[in-house]
Amino acid sequence: MPPTTTGKFHSRTKPFKQGGHHSIEQCPQKVNGQYIHNRPQKATEGKPVVKLYDQSGQRELIIPNRSPIDRPVVVPDREFDRLKKQSTVITLQDKIAMLEAAEREKSKLQMESVKRKEALHKAQKIQKAAPGSKLDTAETQAADKNLYLLNRSKELLIEQDDRVKNANRVILATKCRAIRRAQIEEKELIARQLREEEMRLDMMMEQRRQKLMSIEEKKREEEEKKKKQYVSEVTRQIKENEIGRLLEAEKIEEESKMLNRALIALQKEEEEKQKRRYEAQQKIRKEFAKADAEVQHYKKLREEENKIAAMRIEKFMREKQEREEAREKEQEAIKVQKEKEIAAMRAAQEKAMDSQAMMDELNAMRWQEEKEREWREQEKAKARKRQQALDDLRVARRQQIEDIRKAQAVALARDEEDFKKVATVQKELHEKDKEKQRKKKAQIENHRKELLKQINEKERERIYYQQEKFEDGTAQRLEIEIRDRNVEEYLKNKVKGLKDMNIPEKYVADIERQLKLKK
Repeated sequence: MPPTTTGKFHSRTKPFKQGGHHSIEQCPQKVNGQYIHNRPQKATEGKPVVKLYDQSGQRELIIPNRSPIDRPVVVPDREFDRLKKQSTVITLQDKIAMLEAAEREKSKLQMESVKRKEALHKAQKIQKAAPGSKLDTAETQAADKNLYLLNRSKELLIEQDDRVKNANRVILATKCRAIRRAQIEEKELIARQLREEEMRLDMMMEQRRQKLMSIEEKKREEEEKKKKQYVSEVTRQIKENEIGRLLEAEKIEEESKMLNRALIALQKEEEEKQKRRYEAQQKIRKEFAKADAEVQHYKKLREEENKIAAMRIEKFMREKQEREEAREKEQEAIKVQKEKEIAAMRAAQEKAMDSQAMMDELNAMRWQEEKEREWREQEKAKARKRQQALDDLRVARRQQIEDIRKAQAVALARDEEDFKKVATVQKELHEKDKEKQRKKKAQIENHRKELLKQINEKERERIYYQQEKFEDGTAQRLEIEIRDRNVEEYLKNKVKGLKDMNIPEKYVADIERQLKLKK
C-alpha cells in the first residue's frame, strides 16, 4: 500500500482492519522474509533509535525516515478495489471523452423527448371533442388562456426594448403634464367659485348689517322715550319722599321728647339703686372686718401651739443624740478589743510563714540547679549531632560533584555521537529534498505545456464561433427588422389607448412627435 506524506514524514492512510485475526503460530506465512501477521510489541521495534540520557533517566528516540514502511499486510478485497480505483489518473483526453459522452447522452435524451412530444400532439389531433361538450369548452378556455399568455409574454418581451421603455417614460411624463394641467384648471375653477361665494356672503352680511342698524335705531328711540318717562316718575317720587321725610322728622322729634322723659325717670331709679348698693357694701365690709379679727386671733393661738411643739421636738432630739453617743462609745471599745486579738493572731501566723518560706526557697534552688545541669547536657548532645551532620554533608557534596562531572563527560560524548548521526540523517534528507524539487520542476513544466495546449484549443474554438456569428448576421438583421415593426405597432396601440382615455389631442400629438411614429 503506498504511503501518504503528512508534513515532513511518511505515515499510512486511515487505518483499516486486516483480514482475519491470526497469530504467527496459526498462519506462519512470510513476504520478503517477514511474517504477514506479525504485530510489533512496541513502537521502536525494527526501527533505528537513538538513546538520550538526561536528568530523568534514559530515553529512546526514533530516527525519522522518509522511506515507506515495507512491513507486509493483508488487505481485504474491498479495500484493494478502493485503492485501485483511486490510483487511476484521469488525463485531459479522458475528461474530453467524458464530456463528449455526456453531451451525446444529453442530445439523445432531447431527441427522445421531442419524439414523445410529437407523438402526443398527433394523438391529441386525432382525438377531437364534440362541439358544445365540456371537453370542447375546457379546450376553448385553455386555448384562450394560452393565447392570452402568449400575447402577454410578447408584450413583456417588447416592454424590455429600450425604445418602448423610452416611450413609456414619454407617455408617463405626458400623462403627468395632462394631469397637472387638469389639476391647475380645477384649482382655478375652485378659486373662482370661492371668490363668487365670498362676494355673495359679503352681500348677505351687508344686508344683515343694515337690517340690524335699523333695529338698533328703533331700540334707541324706545329707550329715550322710556328714559323720559323714568325721569318724570323719579321727580314725582322725590317730591313725595320729601313730604314723607318732613312728617317723619316731626314724628322723630316727638319720640325723642318722650325718650328724654323716660331717661330721666330711669336715671332717678338708677340713683336709688346705687344708694341701696352702697349701703349693702358697707354692711359687708363690717362683717369682713369682724371675720378678719377673729382670724388674727386664731392665728396667734396657732403660733403659740407651734412653739410648744418645737420645744418638745428639740428636747426629744437632744435625748436621742445622747443615747446614740453612748452607743458609739461602747462600740468603739469593742472594736479596739477585737483589733488587739487580731494583731496577736497575725503575729503568730507570720512567724509560722517565715519558716515555711525558707524551706520552699531551698527546695526551689536545688530544683533549678538540677534543670540547668540537664539543659547543659542536652545542648552538648545537640552540638555533637550538628557537627556529625555537617561532616556527612561535606562528604556527600564531594561525592555529588564527582558524579556530576562523570555524568557531564558521558553526556558530552553521547551528544557528539548523536550530532554525527543527526548530521548524516540531515544530509540524506537534503539529497532527497533536492530530488523532490527536481521532480516538482518537471511537473510544473509539463503543466505549463498542457495549459498552452488548452489555450490554443480555446482560441480555435473562439475563431470558429466568430465565423458562425458572421454567418448568422443576415438572420439577425431580419430578426431586428421584425422586432422593430412589432415595437412600432405596439407603440401605436399605446397611443391609441391614450386617445381612448380622452387625453387631449395636443398631448397625443406631442407624444407621436417625440416617438416619431408614422401616420
